Amino acid sequence: MTNAYFISDAHLSCNPANRNDERHKKIASFLDKINESATHLYIVGDFFDFWFEYKYTIPKGHFDTLYAIKKMSEQGVEMHYLAGNHDFALGSFFDEYLDIKTWQEEFTFELDGKKFYLFHGDGVVRNDTAYRMLRRILRNPFNQKFFRWIHPDVGMPLARLVSGTSRKYTNQMNEERDEKDYIEFAEQKFKEGYNYVMMGHRHNPLVHNNDENIYINLGDWINKFTYAHFDGSHLTLQTFED
Repeated sequence: MTNAYFISDAHLSCNPANRNDERHKKIASFLDKINESATHLYIVGDFFDFWFEYKYTIPKGHFDTLYAIKKMSEQGVEMHYLAGNHDFALGSFFDEYLDIKTWQEEFTFELDGKKFYLFHGDGVVRNDTAYRMLRRILRNPFNQKFFRWIHPDVGMPLARLVSGTSRKYTNQMNEERDEKDYIEFAEQKFKEGYNYVMMGHRHNPLVHNNDENIYINLGDWINKFTYAHFDGSHLTLQTFED
């Protein structure tokens, strides 16, 4: 029996001092709970507020969460991680050590006869030209290589500061924008043959139905604590109750 779970925008801090805050505890409880029955887990971007891999270094503040994910993969849960606008610098760690497939852009697949389209959602807004330019700069392989020349003790705190500023800006812009561009984007994917479209980034949980086709915005784990569940027949948006 299929039990697929979809989650995004937890924005977990890599600061070790925040390991026991509410969000970390809720994520730990969520992963522990679904581990009993999950067959698939899809992380649709910005699970971490900042992620960057040096050749021999990763953010140690995420150890507890990474260990919980590792336990799930060891028990046979199929796992996929899509890059968001805060955790786009996914290197080889997830594939090599956690057995999680990573995707830099969109990810499409078929499960139990349904066609899924997953994308974090950053860059969907049509008039957000400035962000699209910034996105290209940040994801440029040369620029990421340049950042690796900065010592982690300097680079990671700097990136955390920038990431926090970016999140506040994104939250403000999301409050000012409606869902029109995202719904139109999803409708186009329905025309291309996809049954289910799921995105994050907006931090605004939403279910949009078009006949049997469904677009879901996964919300966030800052205030909403929402996720999607597919049982092989039905796709639903749910709120986690610890």
